Amino acid sequence: MAEIKGSGGLVLVDALHRLGARRISCVAGESYLPVLDALLDYPDIDVITCRHEGGAGFMAESWGKLTGQPGICFVTRGPGVCNASIAVHTAKQDSTPLIVFMGQVRRWERGREAFQEVDVRAVFGDLAKWAVEIDDPSRIPEIVNRAWHVATTGRPGPVVIGLPEDMLSEMTTAVQADYAVPEPIGIAPAALDKVATMIRESSRPLVILGGAGWDDAACAEFASFASAAHLPVAAAFRRHDLIDHRHACYVGELGTGPNPKLLERVKQSDLLIVVGARLDEITTQSYALIDAPVPTQKLIHIHADAAELGKVYTPTLAIQADMIPAASALAGIAFNLGGRERAGWKDDARADFTAWTDIDLANRPTFNGPDMTAIFSYLRDVLPDNAVVTTDAGNFSGWAQRYLRYRRPGRLLAPLSGAMGYAVPSAVGASIHHPDRVVLGLCGDGGFMMTGQELATAMHHGAHPVIMICNNGMYGTIRMHQERKYPGRISATTLTNPDFVALAQAYGAFTARISKTEEFAGVWEQAVNAGRVAVIEIAMDPRQLTTGAV
Repeated sequence: MAEIKGSGGLVLVDALHRLGARRISCVAGESYLPVLDALLDYPDIDVITCRHEGGAGFMAESWGKLTGQPGICFVTRGPGVCNASIAVHTAKQDSTPLIVFMGQVRRWERGREAFQEVDVRAVFGDLAKWAVEIDDPSRIPEIVNRAWHVATTGRPGPVVIGLPEDMLSEMTTAVQADYAVPEPIGIAPAALDKVATMIRESSRPLVILGGAGWDDAACAEFASFASAAHLPVAAAFRRHDLIDHRHACYVGELGTGPNPKLLERVKQSDLLIVVGARLDEITTQSYALIDAPVPTQKLIHIHADAAELGKVYTPTLAIQADMIPAASALAGIAFNLGGRERAGWKDDARADFTAWTDIDLANRPTFNGPDMTAIFSYLRDVLPDNAVVTTDAGNFSGWAQRYLRYRRPGRLLAPLSGAMGYAVPSAVGASIHHPDRVVLGLCGDGGFMMTGQELATAMHHGAHPVIMICNNGMYGTIRMHQERKYPGRISATTLTNPDFVALAQAYGAFTARISKTEEFAGVWEQAVNAGRVAVIEIAMDPRQLTTGAV
């Protein structure tokens, strides 16, 4: 515990520093100038200046995913925080720890609809885990510590904090209390015994793995548990990176465009072991894959937040536990579960996955321009084990979901919220955080145009991700649905794009346009070794809408 004297802005930056924050994203605003000034006194906090608040928010959200600690983002009042709200929504749906600090009008102006005023509690009361405004600068450490706790515990998520401009300028004396890191919640021995009994009594178990709160060690322990118990493991929507895809127990992902045989296997299972996942709409195929509210199968649901247990599905056994101690506890009982009699069930599921993701380039349909499947076949072979892949929303992400092989410590950063514009800023953020790793950001022409200006941020801060723009001249996912429901009636989904190569060159990026499949390998090597942000445009045939397009 220590006492600090100074402006509210100084107290705030000191509080973040004591909590361990060493990087923030921001778009500068006059409403929080005391914070920007105080950051000069803390040179070990890296300040990443972004070009749009949506990009700044996504960048901070990517750090929350990568570290398990809150990503920190500062934006100005009104338009600034409204722009950043897309990242708040993404952090909420993705269970990502994030703290967004927003400048606010002066305290005596509130409630008068002053210039750029927003009511932080009203606007973000449901969108965030907690929305609050600081009225008294002496309470800054208290509220920031609580925000850190709310963002990281239970089901992680976003916190939005309003900072009245005059409060940040006011001089104060504040007590900086050390943050008490909560002890993680483990699985009680009695509950662990029930888990073991239910697995031993099962002949067709299946694991659905997902959620937040994992680290490399926990992922490894869970993989050893699944291996010893001969359990097939499916990843929840966009949580591919929680288990090495070379592992004999991995059987695919439950997301958009999943393997039909995996869906059938879920229905055939007699025990679902859901660890960390929320059983959300996409994972459960609009709540139709698993009967709601009472599943046909027995259901073990392990989640860090008690509010998620029984939220949609009534479990046979509900366990509140954090993922790191849960994985360790499960690994401890793995060799007492038997499982050889279940090995055939698991091996068959693995064979289904292998067949589903097999690529036969000799029997591909002919498209005008590059073949996306061939390109991803190449990427699957050359991406390093520790590569970070970020994806936007769009049909092009289907190739990354189906064909890439995710490993540990490699990561997939993809918005469960389905937010467009995510890939570029999250790739820039990942490259800043892991400058020694290959980072691939995948986006469509539509998504790139939403946050592509963060290429300037990459150049400014020396980030060097490879951004791949899959350009088919339309909002492809919407066009697919449009063609399905209203065949031949095209409305509002055709796009007129700039010259992406010329645009990226203007930013100073390495650039290339791929018009033939065989050009990709050479360009990829140049892009990875360019030493700066690289942009590769894939001139797609609009007919190649999905991995199954013929």
